[in-house]
Order: sequence, then C-alpha cells, then structure tokens
Amino acid sequence: MRLISDGNAFGAGMNVGVVDERSEIAACYQGVPQNDLGIRTDVLDCCPKAVGMLMMIRTMSPAAVAVDEIGGREDLAAIEYVLNCGCRLLATVHGDSLEDVRRKPVLKELLGEQAFERFVILDGRAQAGRIREIVSGDGEILYRAEEDQ
Repeated sequence: MRLISDGNAFGAGMNVGVVDERSEIAACYQGVPQNDLGIRTDVLDCCPKAVGMLMMIRTMSPAAVAVDEIGGREDLAAIEYVLNCGCRLLATVHGDSLEDVRRKPVLKELLGEQAFERFVILDGRAQAGRIREIVSGDGEILYRAEEDQ
C-alpha cells in the first residue's frame, strides 16, 4: 500500500483507504499507525470491514481501498459498493489456491463476475510472503515461481 500511496516508477501516488479491523495492517497504537503505509493513506482502525469500506468511500474519497481477510456475506455487498464507485480494491482471502478460494460460497459470485483483475497467490511454506503465482482475472497465469513450473 505504501508504494501505491507514495507513488513509484509505475505511477503517481494515490489516496488509499485502509480498513484495518484487527489492527493487523497498520498496527495502530493509540490511533497512530506504526507501519508506514504511505503519505496518502488513511487508516480506519478497529472497525468492521463492511462498515469501514462504506465509511471510507463516503468520507475519504480514496482511489483504492485495502482490507484484510474478506469472506463474510456482509463483505460481499461492501466490496460491490466499492467497485461500483470506481475505486480499486486490494483484498486478502485465506485459501491454499485460487481453486480453493473459488469454492468459498460468498466469493464464488464475485469471482464469476470477474470483479478482480489480479490474484497474487502467496506461498508461506518456504518463506513467508513469497509469491507462488500471479493470475489474471480471467484465469491466465501471468507469473509462476520457477520451482512450481
């Protein structure tokens, strides 16, 4: 998020809204983020994701909204609202593979509508945060780690 907020060689910085339900992203302490999420990032800490996404869109005018661990029915409506407002969405979901995520009842509808442009599948077995593969919204494999090929 920091690179999206601050900007980088691929693009100018943009306003980012982070809905951090359990203080896992920004690591807020007394309302102050301890992690550097960028100069154009607003953090809504300790707020349910679905409520927070709506609040963020209505009050902060972000170009992108970031949330962690989507999957509840209430998340689905909020995600659709964010996407219909022209915002980008960065979201995480637990699953061993894209096929595993596709089997989740709540996410099946969003995936069927191709609501997401990219899926980044991480592999925490060998090294936490290691990218195993990147898949486009229509299922094309854009990148696969060498040992997985």
